Amino acid sequence: MDRLLPDPNLADDAPDPVADYLDDARTAPPGRPWVVMGMVASVDGATAVNGRSGGLGGPGDRRVFRALRGVADMILVGAGTVRAEGYRSPRTSDDVVARRLAAGRAPCPRLVVVSGSLDLDPEAPLFADRPDEDPPPVVATVASAPPDRRAALEPVAELVACGPNRVDLTGLLAVLDDVGASVVLCEGGPDLNHQLLAAGLVDEVCLTISPRLVGGVGGDGRSLLAGASLPMPTRLRLDRVLAEDGFLFCRYLVS
Repeated sequence: MDRLLPDPNLADDAPDPVADYLDDARTAPPGRPWVVMGMVASVDGATAVNGRSGGLGGPGDRRVFRALRGVADMILVGAGTVRAEGYRSPRTSDDVVARRLAAGRAPCPRLVVVSGSLDLDPEAPLFADRPDEDPPPVVATVASAPPDRRAALEPVAELVACGPNRVDLTGLLAVLDDVGASVVLCEGGPDLNHQLLAAGLVDEVCLTISPRLVGGVGGDGRSLLAGASLPMPTRLRLDRVLAEDGFLFCRYLVS
């Protein structure tokens, strides 16, 4: 892996994604955690191939993915992404676990699923195959969620109602702040990304640009953001670029 930005001539060694991402400074704003949006996209902006992001990745992307998960106290993800990607309890590499334990943190981040409708299968691996030592996933929902779905999920998840009919992400982040989360990683999908950015709740964007062209982007929800134009364009400052095998690993800070 190579460092393209900051000045590669100032670096003594080849970059280590674990060290780079875990050592980055992140100071949470008052009342909520620092929010990182982590995504992979093709050169033409697609975030999935045949409905899944794995077709865009590579070895370097997987290393950066594990490092980003190591940064987070909580991983925030939409229910559609959970279903499409077959989510399980978050895991990361041994070196990341060792660093987390040395810092007095839990070995792995906790998953937070956003689902107003609670359209989630309680027998899915996310719930049914959870290791005993892992806390149950948090499911952020709404007061009007169907009672039968609530009853089905309550034995396998911690349900948190944030809003009457639509999940209030500002309120959800306040809840996560109250339980001690200082960094939250959002892994999508596009609708959740859009909601967070529209509400001004994103502090950092970590984007892997995959050297692929997919086509058909737009309208089908496979781009980085799904929804109307943002109220104001979100300005980003490019902080770091790593590269490997044609992939670019870009860290942006919201300015």
